Amino acid sequence: MHIFDAHCHLGRGLSYSVSTGDLLREMDRCGVERAIVVPADRQIAVWNREGNDEVIKAARAYPERFGAFCTANPWFGEAALDELRRAFGEGAAGLKLHPVLQGFSIIDPVARSVVELAVASRKPIYFHTGTPVCSPPFQLTELCRRYPEGTFIMGHAAYSDYWNDVVSAVTSVENMFVDTSTHLPLVIRLLVEQVGADRMLFGSNYPKNSMGLEIEKITRYIKDGTDLAGIFSENFERLIGGTSR
Repeated sequence: MHIFDAHCHLGRGLSYSVSTGDLLREMDRCGVERAIVVPADRQIAVWNREGNDEVIKAARAYPERFGAFCTANPWFGEAALDELRRAFGEGAAGLKLHPVLQGFSIIDPVARSVVELAVASRKPIYFHTGTPVCSPPFQLTELCRRYPEGTFIMGHAAYSDYWNDVVSAVTSVENMFVDTSTHLPLVIRLLVEQVGADRMLFGSNYPKNSMGLEIEKITRYIKDGTDLAGIFSENFERLIGGTSR
């Protein structure tokens, strides 16, 4: 079974530090073939270029193992757009936004220009969701409706405060995927049954979570081979395709 991880952190954060070598060793230990890497928390909040350079460098050095999602804090205005254009030009495969760390709500007008640039560039946008009050899942649903030509990922499936809203939020639109990282096995199984495995992406959120445990949360409770193939690799390839290489 192929396993692709849709969400790993790389770099030095507030409570962790992960090098490219650290991540590769963990991936090899857990049988993960490829991963999307995103900057660490402080780089998401402030030092965007530093974080983007780190994940892009990793993707260039190991193109068969990594794809990079860059970030740009919308509050930096035109500078954020310039950094986003630069990162996409350097090979970033998508955009990671974190409303809590970056200080906005998902549908806040301050983020509109950054979202629109990513949509126009045909890059998927990963939103951290689940933390009140900045990132409830139905706000992401509204954004999907505003930009039906865009592709959005509900990070962590709105863990933990909004898990009751996840199924309705995802099934209300057609251009949203769900990342499994952090969430409970019960909710993952509920998503498979009521949303469908074809809208789900395996993510570990490493090193904040155990990569092995995040895999086991799926393999222990989801038994259908087609569902597992979709969650672990096929949906990832459909979403990212050659853009991460």
